[in-house]
Amino acid sequence: MTVKVFISYSHKDEEFKNSLTEHLSGLLRSGVISEWNDRKIVPGTNWSNEISENLKDSDLILFLISSSFLSSDYCVNIEAETALSMHKSGEAQLIPIVIRSVDWSDTPLSELQGLPKDAQPVALWPDRDEAWVNVIHGIKKNISEFKPKKNAGIKLVDSGGVHPTESILDWIDDTEIMLTHRKVNRIKLSDIYTIPDVEIDSEPKNELRTYRSACFLPGKFERFLVFGEEQQGKTSLLKYYYKSFLAQSKIPLILEGGSVKDSNPEVIIKKELARQYCGVSYEFFISSNDKVVIIDNIDDIGLNRKYRDKFITEICNLSGKCIFTHQLAFSLLIDEIPALDDFAQAEIMGLGNKKREEIIQRWISLGVEQTITEEDLYTRCDELKDTINSVVKKNIVPPKPIYILMLLQMFEAHTNLNLELSSHGHCYQQLIYQSFENAKINKRDFDKYLNVLTELAWWIFVNNKNPNEAQLDEFFEEYCKLYLDVDKEVVISRLSSHSILQVKEFKTGFKYPYIYYFFVGKKISESYLEYVDIQDKVSYLLDNLHREDFANILIFVAHHTKDGWVINLLKKVLSELFDEHPSATLDTDQLSFMNDFMRQIPELILEQREVQKERDAYNEKLDVSERSQSDEDEFEYPGILADINKTFKGMEIAGQIIRNRHASLKRDSLNVLAENGINAGLRFLKYFIAMSDIAKNEIVKVISSHLSENPRLTNDEIEKYAENAYLHLTYGVINSVVRKIAASVGSKEAMEIYRSIEEKEPTPALLLLKQSIELHFLKRIDIKSIAKSVEKLKGNFVCTRILKELVIQHIYMFPVDYKEKQQLSRLLGLSVKGQQLMEQKQKRIG
Repeated sequence: MTVKVFISYSHKDEEFKNSLTEHLSGLLRSGVISEWNDRKIVPGTNWSNEISENLKDSDLILFLISSSFLSSDYCVNIEAETALSMHKSGEAQLIPIVIRSVDWSDTPLSELQGLPKDAQPVALWPDRDEAWVNVIHGIKKNISEFKPKKNAGIKLVDSGGVHPTESILDWIDDTEIMLTHRKVNRIKLSDIYTIPDVEIDSEPKNELRTYRSACFLPGKFERFLVFGEEQQGKTSLLKYYYKSFLAQSKIPLILEGGSVKDSNPEVIIKKELARQYCGVSYEFFISSNDKVVIIDNIDDIGLNRKYRDKFITEICNLSGKCIFTHQLAFSLLIDEIPALDDFAQAEIMGLGNKKREEIIQRWISLGVEQTITEEDLYTRCDELKDTINSVVKKNIVPPKPIYILMLLQMFEAHTNLNLELSSHGHCYQQLIYQSFENAKINKRDFDKYLNVLTELAWWIFVNNKNPNEAQLDEFFEEYCKLYLDVDKEVVISRLSSHSILQVKEFKTGFKYPYIYYFFVGKKISESYLEYVDIQDKVSYLLDNLHREDFANILIFVAHHTKDGWVINLLKKVLSELFDEHPSATLDTDQLSFMNDFMRQIPELILEQREVQKERDAYNEKLDVSERSQSDEDEFEYPGILADINKTFKGMEIAGQIIRNRHASLKRDSLNVLAENGINAGLRFLKYFIAMSDIAKNEIVKVISSHLSENPRLTNDEIEKYAENAYLHLTYGVINSVVRKIAASVGSKEAMEIYRSIEEKEPTPALLLLKQSIELHFLKRIDIKSIAKSVEKLKGNFVCTRILKELVIQHIYMFPVDYKEKQQLSRLLGLSVKGQQLMEQKQKRIG
């Protein structure tokens, strides 16, 4: 039987880890051992979960002891605690290998016999190979003598052991939706499952909401409730828990709330034990200290309130470890069930940027996990992620796992059929059709339901409210005068029961924003040219483009129609924004006030960083930012703020149209959209620079007043610090606006349009925009293009600095080979921290 070896080490000791694995190669080739360390984690997966699962599954655990290892909180507080527990229980053997001199006598690990001989650090041996040979001899001796006691926590019964049935094992890996992929025949839940984050409900409430991975809950709480909206992934999370408990030699038992029709737990438990396990009696289960009772959807328990509460109470009395789920709405009733008083509560969250990237990378890696290159993985991941983020943006489509998977499935079908990937309108339409099919609506009736929803969405938009029961009756009466009769009760019932409509506070509205925007956009696109009142409403939308909901409606209008009036109206709005200012050029004259400052700030350093960790950190920052934003639409702005927001919204709409219709729009229309979007952004930037210069003295005064509270600073120092703070702020805004324009208006497919715009008017601003668009959308470094940009920007310290930051950010987020890094380092005058840059990593993932 192959011994599973787990190696734990500090990344600062990677050289020692590599030497150890080289010396283990004989045991690996002969099949005596299999080896795992964290460099085998596939990018995009949850590294903490991967480490934990592989550690718990190991037979032999090797700790490479050094000062760096002992200073790592993760190594000492998490890995060492688990490993020592497994060592003491006989599940695995833990061997410390001392690699560098360090005092480890005060650690719990000092109780164990270390390697090499006399625990003399490998680094101090005259011949390191001799030290490693000594280590290998010790490992071989351990393998020959030690027999791990796997599943020691499970008590044997007459049938010979506790074994889950085939049906429950199939259930654990069942995605419960039909998914197809061109690289694999069957997609299992474990192939694509991403553990969600949860918000733990605690008192007192913190002002800042905190989120943790849901894998943290079973180790923290003996009893807890997981709640959230429908299709949020609660059942999939329970499957993950069930599988984890089995791996820990516990006996989980899951009950479906909807199947509970008897308040006597013994009846239900006996039935489920027979379904989920081979040879486990009720008496054995009840007496076991390793049992876990899981109930999915306690709000669906088919008993009246009295007997439901009785059932839950008796379940809680039977088992110390309990995990229950329920729908969000049921939270209001939890306090009325005394048995749940000691339960922790955690709300399951939608998939944020980090989790979406993880599930996308898992999808891309299906069937090619061991061969796909990092470059290909990250490029394809970002292409899919950009598209999905555009569809999901600002929670228009809820970021639930099922929606992300449905979108990935659509893009998979588009790839097979060679269709246009980024047709967002098609995505929304397919999601709505999927809801129709779930509601068992006959395909012949699709048009009828689409028309009802279109007219209802328009009624809500015109009246700026959801209809109450009386108004809904009136709506259907009017509808039936214009169109063929429909049965209101049937229509509303089907649409409400399948997440299209919802009744809230006695009013009927759309469940999710994307459905509402889709149908308002459909009404406008079909009727704009025919009806003056709809043209007036569109004018109102454009005048209030700064509103999030109005901007989204206009994006959906663009999804529905290819008529030129949309582009013409958008062009008019964009051309009028900040029209009293010329476009910012960002030439040396315009930025001369910052030259001295730019010469003084420290040069950028190209550091050694791991791509996946940088991407995780970036996504985490996005998640924190998005979660801190209000979900409410922004209705009121003072005049100038409205114009600023309108500019950004207008740029986004122009970019959406370019990306969605690049293949069907004529070149001149693409140019109009791109130029107007870019110029609106650059006119705002010119306005900002001008206003910043005018307000400089006032800004410096405000900053100085805060600094003056520090008694250690002289007046001259305060003035200097305030001046630098002002210039940092100004530079930061210029940098951010350039990136915002590029991300909003840019497109991979229309790259020649941006290049032609820059060639026609080669200003530093347009050069930076073109460069930013190339890096953001092509996902690769073009050395020749960078070299030309460096030459053109020579002497322009601000723009050169922005270019350097763009390139460095790309290097941190995508694999770039060593030679290219050297070229870029020389080209941009970047100093490199450390002589060996991340190229010791394997080129392939596996």
